[in-house]
Amino acid sequence: MDAAPEFRKALRGRGRLAASLPGRCVYEDRDIARLMRWADDGGITNENLDRMQADPAFPKAVRTLVRNMMRAAEADKALDGIFKDAGRYLAAMWGVYLHVSGGLTLPRLKELCGASGFLSPGRARAMLLYLRYLGYIKPAATMHGEPSRYAPTAQFMATWQNHMRAALEAARVIEPCIDLVLAQLHKPEILESFARLQSEGLWTEARQVDQGNAFVRVFMHRLAGSQVVWTLLSDARDEAFPPRDAIAFSMSGAARKFGVSRMHIKRLIEDAEREGLLEHCKDGRILIQERAVPEFRYVYAGQIIRLLIAAAKTLRERPELLDQSRQLENA
Repeated sequence: MDAAPEFRKALRGRGRLAASLPGRCVYEDRDIARLMRWADDGGITNENLDRMQADPAFPKAVRTLVRNMMRAAEADKALDGIFKDAGRYLAAMWGVYLHVSGGLTLPRLKELCGASGFLSPGRARAMLLYLRYLGYIKPAATMHGEPSRYAPTAQFMATWQNHMRAALEAARVIEPCIDLVLAQLHKPEILESFARLQSEGLWTEARQVDQGNAFVRVFMHRLAGSQVVWTLLSDARDEAFPPRDAIAFSMSGAARKFGVSRMHIKRLIEDAEREGLLEHCKDGRILIQERAVPEFRYVYAGQIIRLLIAAAKTLRERPELLDQSRQLENA
């Protein structure tokens, strides 16, 4: 159902809205309209990518994102395992999506993996087993003759809510009125709406991603690859994005932190250097190569845009969030 008419009716004549986070920030209708533009402009378009990268708050948003992800992983070892590579992360995300859109089964996960181009259908079974091992999914009631169903556990949904909250706080740097969604993310129906809309957007865009792209191949599909990038971006001294200065980096420290071998980290850095992404300096520091700057900016601009789009669509699908904010303002 198209929720846009209901949303416009809820928004019309509202004046200002108060969010239910500490400080009770007040937002004008134009602030909300600016957030909605991310969804209205057609997704991750060249125009939206340019708009994001031109925003003065973009470097801060990226630093917030990577630091929040690292803190989340440090606080939850199961989530740390999910972050280890793109396959595990997408399986977890799509596990939630399939649960709220008809049921999580092996055939449905295989179909989604194959259609995305990001994961082979053959890996779906291993991903289900891994999610069960983590205690993130459990068998659910299944009709006779149907494929076995699984459902997210309460632990998984709590973990995913915390993860989504940490990610949205980064997007909030760009559009503060994301508070309107963040404030209600603890409600199962809001979390499910956001998770479904985010997954649908990522699934659509995953089919358009060049799997041969050096950043994707070296970092996103390699164990702990994304976490190595997070470490570099988080530890950088200068505030530019990507950092211009060389960054102190310990291969042994990264290996211990991420539960992989030092040789694995060494090979990952060597491959990134061979692909023109990083330069391993003689003093051991790491420099992001100039020719890799557009790839870094493209990847992280896309990640934040996806969060903004999902938040905007959640607000449109759930116009009652505006009513709840008005009640807070009038309280």
